[in-house]
Parts: sequence; structure tokens; C-alpha cells
Amino acid sequence: MKYYFIVNPNSGKVNKSKLESNIRCACLKREIPFKIMYTRKAGDAKTLAAKIPDQNCVVFSVGGDGNLNEVLNGITSSEHKILGNIPAGSGNDFDKTLRQQQSGIISIDLGRINSRFFLNVACLGLDADVANNLDVIRDKKWIPVRQRYNAGLVYTFFKYQFKKLKITMGETQVESECTILAVGNGQYYGGGYHIAPHALLDDGMFDIYFVEKMPKPKLIPLLLKLIRENHESSPYVKRYTDKKIIVDSQELCTFNVDGETMRSNHFELEIVPNALRVFNDRNFIEEIIKN
Repeated sequence: MKYYFIVNPNSGKVNKSKLESNIRCACLKREIPFKIMYTRKAGDAKTLAAKIPDQNCVVFSVGGDGNLNEVLNGITSSEHKILGNIPAGSGNDFDKTLRQQQSGIISIDLGRINSRFFLNVACLGLDADVANNLDVIRDKKWIPVRQRYNAGLVYTFFKYQFKKLKITMGETQVESECTILAVGNGQYYGGGYHIAPHALLDDGMFDIYFVEKMPKPKLIPLLLKLIRENHESSPYVKRYTDKKIIVDSQELCTFNVDGETMRSNHFELEIVPNALRVFNDRNFIEEIIKN
């Protein structure tokens, strides 16, 4: 079985020479044929993944969650390609949930939002705006990589406009202005915030967290609760579980989906059970990302 590595060279932890050396050593030791490919611009990872011959192989994303989402969407039409993840970005949120799973090749659920698949979390509201504003923060070179999300929180806090949504989950319907809506297949987002601690990758359900409009001064205590992983104790936080959620708005809204953005006024999110095989040999992964 051949291994393909699709590398985003601009990811926070990618050292090309060290990375190539580690891949070569790890694969040669196991007598595995391999190929390394590099992206140049947004969309390349999906294109490269889709062009790989439709045969039994592992297609690795080497980079952050955005690169991983592109690779995922490049292989979902194939039954033979296995997804691998070498976490080399600044957040690596999906890997935080994946490493809780057993080692080896496992089967997990996928999320689908309109026509796009996702592995981890799709969010709308304050948290999505924070992620979408990170491009502004990245331009501030004096802000450390690990503090970008926190800096984005402060920036977004002062600019945030509440979104009026109609949310449908089975027979449950919520019509309200929204502070946070997070739909989780995985547990973490935003570089380590444990938004959906009960989410499982193989239970056939989304974990859905909704926070309706609240006074801005009360947002700070809520975010502190999220950092401390006790946000579920807040009366403003509502948790639901469901296989499908429909989100409508009269104005265009932006979902952040595994680090990628989608704009629409109608979103349908659905879980696809047991839809993807994922490579999770932790020894192999650690050999590649070691310094």
C-alpha cells in the first residue's frame, strides 16, 4: 500500500528538510512506497488528493485542520483511499480527538454541510468570526502563533454582530439571535478549546452547542468557562444531540468548517455514519512530526 503526503509548506510547524527526512526514514523502515507533494495555494490539497489513483492507499494531510479538510474533500468519492493526518499546523484540533481512539486504521463518522464534508467542528457566530478574522491577526507578526486565537477573540469581541437564526433539529426549533453555534463531530476547536467534550467520532450523532444573544459583558465570563472546560454549567449554554441540523438566516452568514469558510443563508448539516477510514498509527505519526 502506497503512502501519499500532501504538505502545506506554510503551516506553522512544517520544516521541509526535516519533514522529508522523517517521512523517508519512517517509510523506508517499514518498506512502504511513498510520494511527497506540496501545495502552493488554497484548493491545491483537494485537487492533489483527487488526482491520486483510485487504489488502496493512505493519503496524508501534512499541515493544519484546513489542509486536512481539503484532503478529505478530495478523497471522499473513493472507497479505497484512507485518510491520514500529520498534525503540523498551529491548532491541530482534530488530532486532539483522534488521538483518543485506538491505534491502527479505524472507521469514523463524517459531517456534511451542504456539499462539503468535515471531520471536526462547524461553527457560526462569535467563534466562527474569530477564526475568520485570523487573517487580520496573522498580519500582526508580533503576536505569537499560540496567542493568535486569543488575540482574535479580543478583536472580534468589539466588532461582533449577533446573527438572527432559525435552527431546526428534528421536532425542535429555535429562533433567536446567536452568540455561538458549534456543531461537533470532534471535540476541540480554536486551537484547543474543548467545546464538545462528549462528542464521539463513531456514535452517529452531532453534539450541538447553542448560545443565544447575551449581554457582551457576560461573554467574557462565558469564554473563561470555555477555557476552563466548564461552559456546560452556564445557563446560557444549551446542548443538543442530533443527526441533522438545518440553519436558516435572512442574511448571509459564515460557517467556519474545519478552518475553512462557507457563506450562505441556508445550511444543512448531516452526520454520515461510519463513512471514512482513518489512519491512526500513533507511532508512525509521532516519528514524522518529531523535531
